Amino acid sequence: MSRTSLLIASACVLHAAAHGQKVDHQAVTRHHFGVGTPTWINAHAKFTATRATNPGPAPAAPATLADGRVDRFYDDGFNRVNSAGNPVLLGEPRTSFFGYQSDAQVANAPGAGTLSMHSLRLNGGDYSRSLDNQPFPGLEFFYRYDWKAAKRWSVSWEIAAAYNYFHWERNGAPNSTVDLISDVFGLGGVALAPGAPYAGPFTPVPFTPIVGSTPARTEATVAAAVVGPRKLEMHALQLRVGPALNWEPTEKWQIGLQGSLALGVGFSRLSFAEQITVAAPNIAPISQSGRSSDAHFWAGLFSALRVNRRLSERWDAHVELRHLLTAPIRHNGPTRSGEINLSDGLGIGTGVSYRF
Repeated sequence: MSRTSLLIASACVLHAAAHGQKVDHQAVTRHHFGVGTPTWINAHAKFTATRATNPGPAPAAPATLADGRVDRFYDDGFNRVNSAGNPVLLGEPRTSFFGYQSDAQVANAPGAGTLSMHSLRLNGGDYSRSLDNQPFPGLEFFYRYDWKAAKRWSVSWEIAAAYNYFHWERNGAPNSTVDLISDVFGLGGVALAPGAPYAGPFTPVPFTPIVGSTPARTEATVAAAVVGPRKLEMHALQLRVGPALNWEPTEKWQIGLQGSLALGVGFSRLSFAEQITVAAPNIAPISQSGRSSDAHFWAGLFSALRVNRRLSERWDAHVELRHLLTAPIRHNGPTRSGEINLSDGLGIGTGVSYRF
C-alpha cells in the first residue's frame, strides 16, 4: 500500500472514531501475508520394471551359425563370443566365455547335458499395484489481496509458493508375475563341476570347459515372489496464482473457494534391492538392485476450500482442503521406473496469516 493510501485510510479511521462510529477494519486491511503446512495424502505411485539383461534375439528355426555367435546376458549368467569367434565343434558354435550363478542351472548327462540361463521382467501382480504416499507436512508462504468486497462477499487474488516431500516405499511383493526367458545351452558331454558361481575365460585355455552357444529358447509368464525394499521419493516446489471467492457468515468466520493455475518442478529418486524367486525349475533366487534420479516439470489446476477464523484484529487461522489436477509424473530409470499420480490425492493445509 502506498504512503498516500495509508494516510487516506488513517484519516478515515480517525474520522469514524471521532464521530463514535464503528471502524470496519476490512476496509483498510486488504493485504494478507501467511504461512502454512500443506500435507498430501493418498497420492499414488506405482513401480514398473524393464528387463535388466539382454539375452539377444531368439535363434532362428533352424538355427544358423550367427545364432551361436552373439553376446547374451542373463540375470544368472552369460554366454558370449570368445577370442576365437566361437568355432564350430561337434556340429555347432561353442565358447569358453560363459558363466553361471548356481549349480541348479546345470544338468550334467553322459554325452549330453544342459546349462540353463534366465532373463526376467516383473510385469504384474502385487508388484504393479499403486502405493499411497507416506504423508509429510510441507511449508508454504502466501500473499492474498482482497480485490473487491461487499457486505459479506469478497473476491481475492492469491499467490503462493510451497515445498512438499513425497515418499512411497514397499518391502516385497509376494504374489507377482514375471515375463521369463529361459535359454538352454547344450554341454555336448562336457561335465561342469559343482562350485558355482563360475566364469570362463575370454581366450580358450586347455582343459577349461566349452559349451554350446546356440540356445533353445522358451518364453512364459510365471508366478514369482519378491522380497526386499523399493522406494520412490520426490522433492517438489510449486507456485500457484489465482482468484478466490469468500463468504463471511459471521464477523469471525470466512469460507472461501479458490481456483488457481499451478506450476511445479520436482526432483525424484528411485532405489531398490530385491530378490526374486521364480516358480520354475533350475532357477535360483535372482537379485536385482539399482538407483536412479530424474527431474520433472508440470502444470495443473489447483482448487481449494478454505475455512478461516479471525483470532484477533490482525491475525487469522485457517484450515484448507485441496486438490491438484495434473497429468501423471513419470520417473524413468534403467531397470525400474515409477509413475506418480498427485491428482489421486488430497491436500490438507493449516496456517496463520497477518492482515495489514
